[in-house]
Amino acid sequence: MSGIITAKVTKIEKHPSASRLQIVELFDGASAIGPVVCGAFNFAVGDVVALALPDTLIPHNIHSQSHEPFVLEKATIRGIESQGMICAAFELGLSEETGQGIMVLKDETPLGVQFTEDMLKT
Repeated sequence: MSGIITAKVTKIEKHPSASRLQIVELFDGASAIGPVVCGAFNFAVGDVVALALPDTLIPHNIHSQSHEPFVLEKATIRGIESQGMICAAFELGLSEETGQGIMVLKDETPLGVQFTEDMLKT
């Protein structure tokens, strides 16, 4: 999946103006990435996740009724410019379920490489 890399969560803070959002900092093995604004709460500092970078085609839009694909862009969300999107399985077309939250990858997943399905925890 082009444009979707593995990254480790290094910091999570509450969003200053939205109780249902978090501000996340990540590390891709070479550089810090962030902030990334995220509405999921099922991951923690130290988890490895799939991170979509700007200009990446996302197969399913979880925020629209028709779930059409979209190209991810940097977006200002409640005053914070988000530098990417931490992905759920539904968004990448790996699940039909919309409420599963963020995909947490295997602990031994290398950082900064292209995400593949075999990196998912079983």
